[in-house]
Amino acid sequence: MRFPELGSFPKAQLSGPYARQMGASIANLLKLFQGKVPDAETNAHVRELAVTLDQWSAGHALFDVVRSRSLAAMSTKDDVRCAQYSFEESCLQAMYNETNPDDPFDSVSPYWIVPGAIGLARAIGIPVEAVLTAMIPKVW
Repeated sequence: MRFPELGSFPKAQLSGPYARQMGASIANLLKLFQGKVPDAETNAHVRELAVTLDQWSAGHALFDVVRSRSLAAMSTKDDVRCAQYSFEESCLQAMYNETNPDDPFDSVSPYWIVPGAIGLARAIGIPVEAVLTAMIPKVW
C-alpha cells in the first residue's frame, strides 16, 4: 500500500489554536524519533502531515497505510515496529478527527499519543524525559 499525495485531499478547516499546538507537538515527537525508528518512511509521512494542518483530512488514508504495516509487524512479532505504528496511528487518528469528519476515529485518540510516544521511546532507547521535553509547547 502506498502513501497518498496530501494535496489530493480537501483542505481541512480546523477549529483554532489547539489543533495548531497539537500538530506542533506531534511533529516534535516525530522529529525526536527520526532516524531511530525502523520505518523512516511512515515517520516522514506522518510528520509531513502534522505540519500541514490544512491537509489533515488525509489522515484517514495515511492511517490505512500505517495500519497495513502495523498488521504485518504484528504477524512477525516485531515489537519495535508495532510500537512505532501504534504511536503513529494515534497521531493520525487525532489529526483526522480535528477535521470534524463524518467518520471519526474514537474520540480518545489524542489520549494515546503520549503513552504511545513513551512506549516507542523505551523501545528504541530514547529517555522518557526527551519525550516530555518534546511535548512542551515552545509558544502558548
